[in-house]
Amino acid sequence: MSFPKASLLLLLLLCGLSLAEVVSRIEIRGNRFVPDNLIRELLLTKEGGEFSLQRVRRDIRRLFRTGFFKKIEVHRFEEKEGVRLVYVVEDLPVIYRIEFEGNEELSDSDLAEKLGVETEVGKIDVDELITGYTSSPALEERLEIQRKLKLGRVLSQKEIDTLVKRIKEIYREEGYPDVKVTYRIVPKKGASKLVFHIDEGEEKYVVDIIFRGNRSFSSGKLEDLMETQDRNIFILRLKPPFSEEILREDVRKIRDFYKREGFLEVKIDYRVERRNGRHDIYIFIEEGPRYRLGEVRIEGNTLYAYRELVGNLLKKNERRGGYYRLEVVEALERNIRDLYAEIGFVNLLIDRKVEVDAEKKEVKLTLRVSEGKPVYIRKVKIEGNYETRDYVIRRELRVQEQELTVKRGLRRSRTRILNLGYYEDVQLQPFPAGRDSWDLLVRIRERFTGQFSVGLSYNEITKLSAFISLRKGNFLGTGDIVGVSISYGSQYKDNSISYTDKWFLDMPVDLTWSLFDRRIDYVSYTVERRGLNTTFSREFWEFWRWSVGTSFQRIDYSNISDTASSFIKRQEGRRESRKLILSLSRDTRDYFLFPTEGSQFKLSYTVALPVLGGTERFQRVTLTASKFLKDTYFDTGLVFSSKGTLGLVEPYGGADVPLDERFFVGGDFTIRGYRYGMAGVIDRNGDPIGAKKQLILNFELSYKLHKMFYIASFFDTGLGADRWEDFSPSNWRSGYGIGIRFITPLAPMRLDWAWKTKRVKGDTSPYRFHFVIGGFF
Repeated sequence: MSFPKASLLLLLLLCGLSLAEVVSRIEIRGNRFVPDNLIRELLLTKEGGEFSLQRVRRDIRRLFRTGFFKKIEVHRFEEKEGVRLVYVVEDLPVIYRIEFEGNEELSDSDLAEKLGVETEVGKIDVDELITGYTSSPALEERLEIQRKLKLGRVLSQKEIDTLVKRIKEIYREEGYPDVKVTYRIVPKKGASKLVFHIDEGEEKYVVDIIFRGNRSFSSGKLEDLMETQDRNIFILRLKPPFSEEILREDVRKIRDFYKREGFLEVKIDYRVERRNGRHDIYIFIEEGPRYRLGEVRIEGNTLYAYRELVGNLLKKNERRGGYYRLEVVEALERNIRDLYAEIGFVNLLIDRKVEVDAEKKEVKLTLRVSEGKPVYIRKVKIEGNYETRDYVIRRELRVQEQELTVKRGLRRSRTRILNLGYYEDVQLQPFPAGRDSWDLLVRIRERFTGQFSVGLSYNEITKLSAFISLRKGNFLGTGDIVGVSISYGSQYKDNSISYTDKWFLDMPVDLTWSLFDRRIDYVSYTVERRGLNTTFSREFWEFWRWSVGTSFQRIDYSNISDTASSFIKRQEGRRESRKLILSLSRDTRDYFLFPTEGSQFKLSYTVALPVLGGTERFQRVTLTASKFLKDTYFDTGLVFSSKGTLGLVEPYGGADVPLDERFFVGGDFTIRGYRYGMAGVIDRNGDPIGAKKQLILNFELSYKLHKMFYIASFFDTGLGADRWEDFSPSNWRSGYGIGIRFITPLAPMRLDWAWKTKRVKGDTSPYRFHFVIGGFF
């Protein structure tokens, strides 16, 4: 019910008014359904408080905003004790039943199902449902999950209007674009029913859309701009609905598209041929000349030079023909804003002036820049963190209170918060808070970080196994990670418990420990490991991190095959491993799951020491570097990823390199198309025994089809060998193929189909499927 229809009756007794009158009593009258306590809770005016006419007006607005009231009056009475206020309301009735009239195409049950509503309710529980209109995250989530709109309560005007709108949408989807929907509320025994009257109108559908005169853009391109669709029996679109109103909007979209592309004199008209509900649509286009982008001037800039502000945008537009395109103008303005935002000038104003030369068919563009003053962040507010504690988010921010509002810092802050892996979405929204200051709102949407999994898994190393896994990220809202996993299979066992303390001792330091018990049965032997790993890592500068780790393991080799090579037979027995692991890394990726730009570098050094009972003696060095490039030249959306891996392991003190510390090249994470280890050193039986040296190059081209779904093509090449002399190009192993990547609540997953370029002993299949939980780069 609209606010102007309410009457505000205030009987002002001017005589004897004091400067601060007290509200002695508040009475609520006329309410049949909405309880007194809820109305009183909504009022800003309270008994015993000071009377304010402005506050009473706000009370009326607050009550109307609930949608529960049709009429509100406020009466004021002077009494000895003070001012008595009487709120007289006419509340909307409780709706216990919904009915439909005039619907022939759709039944009552079909409409109710599509609307997601109940048609009637047996028991009316007004208090419970009305008082549920308080706003809280828990309630909003519950109402979102709840499928049906419950009756037996007051339906707000907004809810009724939404139902009317939805009924119209349903009929338009069914091919009745001229449907009309009205409603009435019918009182019955103290409650009411809501009746929708539907005038379905004539069924109308589109058979064909024909374009005439479009020389520069294909009909398919233009049709993609339209909401109106033609018939397509291949995708079972047999009767796409027709609406004259929507068609006129579609024609406007096409006209705007042409003008954005430089066709400033374009003329578009349409004709509809009708026969028995069938409609053929003809769209006539006179494109006219295409205007070129002429001189581009920027005025008022004192902090950046012209070349910095335009970047390569004008050259890029020249490569595309040099035409006037609105997207180029908008990109130019965006580039200017971004540059100024990097130094805190976020209040920058740009005045665009376009001069059209009809004779030369050219557009002259002038951008007048008003630089303003640098803006500082006054306060940082965080919303949406119902589980996460504030400090977990604040410590990832790269903009702080009383500092300049720098766009690079905002962008980096969002990336760091997203890469924690605890949030579905992160938005950083600065908004003015003063003349030279802004407040920063960090709005996050938390994801479910607890994972309890029971199921089966398979890969080429462990084969089929059953697992039970419990992992909780953001443990108790602190950002810490705890995990417990139990996996068993005919050839595999992996039991572990781990904990990561993020920001140990309130420093940018991660402390991780894990206890594990693992067993893998290979073709020629079985290896079992039990031990404790610890890692202490610290971030420094912005993108760098160093770490120090230790590993204490007991390793048992058993079930050695009689036909195994002598090298594998020498591994039999128990070993004690005491390792020190050092690493240095730099990571500028924009998104850890599927990066589109940035790079990653990691250098790792491991030494096995003969201390505390250790029996192994070796040194191992690995260097990995990745680069991610997004196509900004043609703006195709393609992402090119490359990775190089170099590894070296050598023994000392007369020992040998343990089998499981060698490099197994080939398989899911190295060179696809080959079985695990089959692109490296192989014994006489065709079994991989690992290499002392490895060199691997990986290249991938990916394209995002959906927010959570990617397609890719790839090429892997490299080799594992014991001597550098063996790394001649003729010995290299390569694989290529196609794949898909998708993000699930559990983890990112990928499926690759790869072909090898050279078959080897023990791996003669020309191709191989790879299914992996986790990323590649």
